[in-house]
Amino acid sequence: RQAPKMAKIGEGDGRWIVADREDGTNVNSWHWQEKDAFEWSRERFADLIGAIEFEDGGVRCKCTGVTALTGEAYVNRRKGKIICGYELDLKIGYEGTILDGGKTVTGNVHFPYIADENAGEEHEAKVLAAGEGPDDRKVKEIMRLVALPKMAEGVAKFEKELAKGGPGGEGADPNEAKNASGSKPSAREDFRDKKPGDVQSNAEKERESRTDKTAPLSQKSHTIRITERFYCRPRDVCDALMDGQRVMHFSRSPATVRPEPGPFAMFDGNIHGETLEYVPGEKIVQNWRFRNWKEGHFSKVTITFREPEPGNCFVDLVQTNVPETDAFDNETVMDTTEVGWKQQIFERIRQVFGYGA
Repeated sequence: RQAPKMAKIGEGDGRWIVADREDGTNVNSWHWQEKDAFEWSRERFADLIGAIEFEDGGVRCKCTGVTALTGEAYVNRRKGKIICGYELDLKIGYEGTILDGGKTVTGNVHFPYIADENAGEEHEAKVLAAGEGPDDRKVKEIMRLVALPKMAEGVAKFEKELAKGGPGGEGADPNEAKNASGSKPSAREDFRDKKPGDVQSNAEKERESRTDKTAPLSQKSHTIRITERFYCRPRDVCDALMDGQRVMHFSRSPATVRPEPGPFAMFDGNIHGETLEYVPGEKIVQNWRFRNWKEGHFSKVTITFREPEPGNCFVDLVQTNVPETDAFDNETVMDTTEVGWKQQIFERIRQVFGYGA
């Protein structure tokens, strides 16, 4: 039997080399993509709940559109997987006309916290009448009893659409559908619980490994390396990371953090661990884990600070022993952790405290 012909050094082999695509297409969403879904969210809320109309109890009610929307919404994709996140404060206007008399009153329905950490649950909502008269109270009560359940259905549909890709209506990769079947609703992929999924084989993990980038693509070293720039002094960033009041301010969630060695918790306990070493303005070392990692597994976070000139601060983070999967065998831990550091911690510190670079 004749041995197969081998490629000569420097020639490559057409069986293994994939030609560059002239159109630059990101085939099967393999490479990391991030899409802002805020304006798409505004449009979907307007369509799904901003035009509800009904009659009940002698009152004709209708929603008059989105009167206010603040917060953030985004969709990330890599290797065909969709990671969405959102924290939104929504107000929908309404009008109610008393059929016996023709008086019209107005108000807003306020959803103060529509967030992926509460996906699949009933979101808090308040009906806020513009006036205090008997007609205002009557319409308010009908909106509460009749409109709120309809609006809740619209919010639930919005969440499902965003989880499937959101802007553009791309939907989930069909090849990933079997991994998501029977799983619980996805919560914030940065610092929240994950879905169960099928465990990859070692061969598949090997094919996905990259030696030219540590995170988020590496599945071998389990190490994340991040360098971030801030326009402030190193002590300012240290205080933002280690002072409990400041942590709660930028994270918008409960935290127990002290500028000294000892236990800590952030994002309502979804991140917790122990500070091992703290030198203000120089170094932070912590044992660090997500709540949904396998029991007892901690990574080690080392953060150091450089200031080549006053007010020009560089933060270097190295996180070792990051697990390959969480307790549900979800394999997006590396991606989730790195994106969480960048978007939910460092970027929020810039925005909240004005240290933007």
